Amino acid sequence: MTEDERSNIDLLATLARGVIELSSLARSSAFRLPYPPSLQLALDRVVLAGLTRGRPVPAGVPELLAWCREPGLVGWPLTMPSGYLTGDAGLIHPVTDEPTRTCAELASLGPYGVLEQEAEALLGTLADACGSTERFATCRDFLMCRPVILQFDPLELLRPATAQTWRLVKELYAPVPDRFQVDELVYRCKGCLLLARSQTADGSWCEGDCSPEARALESSHRPRQVMALPFALRLFLALPGRTEQAVRSRLTGRVSLYPLGLGVHRVTDRDGMPRAFQVHDREQPAPAALRAAEVAARLDAPLAVVVPDVRATRPGYRQEFEHALPPGARVRLLSASEFTAAESTGRRVTHA
Repeated sequence: MTEDERSNIDLLATLARGVIELSSLARSSAFRLPYPPSLQLALDRVVLAGLTRGRPVPAGVPELLAWCREPGLVGWPLTMPSGYLTGDAGLIHPVTDEPTRTCAELASLGPYGVLEQEAEALLGTLADACGSTERFATCRDFLMCRPVILQFDPLELLRPATAQTWRLVKELYAPVPDRFQVDELVYRCKGCLLLARSQTADGSWCEGDCSPEARALESSHRPRQVMALPFALRLFLALPGRTEQAVRSRLTGRVSLYPLGLGVHRVTDRDGMPRAFQVHDREQPAPAALRAAEVAARLDAPLAVVVPDVRATRPGYRQEFEHALPPGARVRLLSASEFTAAESTGRRVTHA
């Protein structure tokens, strides 16, 4: 990767952070000046790159945001490493105007990353409050199963079996932003359990980008009572949560949780060998590889990154993930089926 390509990746991450910051503002104030500083900085750098290369430049932030709605980086004055982003990558959904998963993943890159790091910080605070790894694991599972609470049911949440968990996690929930209310309804996707929209120009939409056949929606007629986790936890904890829980349920060895990051687990195989794994569900393989390498370095051990089967079989995903890994990174990408089969039969899983 050339220095110019590294600089352009950093620029794209800065722009992604600006889009995330803009989306966090109330709709009534989102179009008032000044724009978020990260967005202004990204505009300046894109304009400089365009002028330096003799390429078209955006006239201002509104036009830059319009560029972010277009798939791919066609026409941008940026040179990215081959295969770093998928050809349809965009930062803003062209219909809903919501930040895309690609945007969130790019915004988490580098020392100034904002979303994945926010999720890790929130979980770290929760782990401290829990006082034990077992209680923290119970709270994580609660959050993964309930990223969006359409209807608060005190009979369920305050019964003895869940009351302590709810007491520990309830401060993580907040009212759903007004922009997700449509005709006094708030929608949740049954596939990913995340927020959704029922009618757009392209049909329904959900934050997890579920396939149309998996995108059955359910709604609440009391939008003011709907509560949701922060976007960071919805995307980086709850979205891969179903895959993680399915993987854990199929493992025959003893599974324990490290209170580290978004959730690194250790499974002891039939030979008594401990192996570390983390479940991902990321749209862009190259940024995912860079974040996985950071986790492995903090863990100081080989790390298996486990992804949904449909993700691992996407053409080019595995190759681009492995290509983006820094030299010496002890990370191996495996599908959920590959990982559970290997651990259940006792086969050795080698690491890059």
